[in-house]
Amino acid sequence: MTLEYMARIIETEASVLDFQGKLAVAQCIIDNRYDAGAFAKPVDYYSQESYDAARLAVESGARRIPNGKLLQFRSYTKYGADGKPDWDAIYKNVPWDLCYMGTDRRNEYGHYYFGRWRNLKPFKLLVMAGHGRNVDGTWDPGAIGCGYEEANLTRELVRLIKAAADANGFPCDIAPDRNHYSFFKHGGKYDVTGYNYVLEVHFNASSNVAYYEDGKMKGSMVYIDQSETGHSVEDAILHGLYDIGSRQAWDGVVVTQRQWPNGLMVQNAIRAQGVSHAVLETCFISDGDDVAWYQSKKQLIATKIIEGIIKGFGLSDANNPYAYVGKGIGTAMALTNMNVRESPNTYGTYAGMVRFGECVEVLEKLPSGWLKIVWPGSDAGYAFTSNVNDKYYKFV
Repeated sequence: MTLEYMARIIETEASVLDFQGKLAVAQCIIDNRYDAGAFAKPVDYYSQESYDAARLAVESGARRIPNGKLLQFRSYTKYGADGKPDWDAIYKNVPWDLCYMGTDRRNEYGHYYFGRWRNLKPFKLLVMAGHGRNVDGTWDPGAIGCGYEEANLTRELVRLIKAAADANGFPCDIAPDRNHYSFFKHGGKYDVTGYNYVLEVHFNASSNVAYYEDGKMKGSMVYIDQSETGHSVEDAILHGLYDIGSRQAWDGVVVTQRQWPNGLMVQNAIRAQGVSHAVLETCFISDGDDVAWYQSKKQLIATKIIEGIIKGFGLSDANNPYAYVGKGIGTAMALTNMNVRESPNTYGTYAGMVRFGECVEVLEKLPSGWLKIVWPGSDAGYAFTSNVNDKYYKFV
């Protein structure tokens, strides 16, 4: 695929978007191995900005999602409203294990992005299934409702979480298949210090049962120990579940000791090792609407859990919209077309131009406000920036 043909595809898909949106389409073309059949039929022309996006992506490795494999995007207006994706419409043709990677928009136009994360910050997750086989060999089914046992559903969901994690190159283990409450109660020892986070999966139950669907979900919630310093990760997990149709149960994130003054045995054992632990009450097994929601979206639920953990712990660097691999002190994106000089003054010999949206490798910042840079396809030169307000360059 030539740069010109690639630019024509970008023009077709993102003509009304800014450079950031055009670069996303360029990345998607590359990440789909230049499969033109995955995109709209290209128009017969292209703008300079579309060509620059193609050239930067191919020649310099610039990426809209630096550590993600961007595989699909969907229309901001056709598949959502007010910046919120319509998950039912999207996941009719987007694979469930593709993570949502954000959106670009310009006025009413834009794209929602989907793909798989890569090169995440070092992290290791452990997922535990609640209830199950006791130490004495008996079976603890947990809550029972709507024809299901909690212990069976928890095991199903942790396997799906593991599959979603594996698809995104996210290190995740499943804890041994046992009732960990019984295990710890009888003096069992389980070293979890090799993990950054432990998520224990459960399904809630209520004395107010509603086995038949009545249009009223009871929802999802999380328990955390009072020793935790915050719950941004748990908020991110729950918000992902709420986005796809669940609702907030109780206060959403609840301090365990509010309900059980002495805490939960498994949670206590994990926290005693200095590892964060959360009990996810996925939904109510005693409510027909909750169970119908789980059964229809369980794969997507698993992906949303992984998304929440990645977002909550800040593992993806998703806020960095551009990447230019180099060995300098930083990366900057031109906010306007900038002349480059061979010396750091306006009388220096003209060496070329960095165009709007291009990423450059910054080798040195000079007190005079000049940057020594390397930009795609060129040797080092000097471009002026502002020491006051990032008027010319945005550091990324």
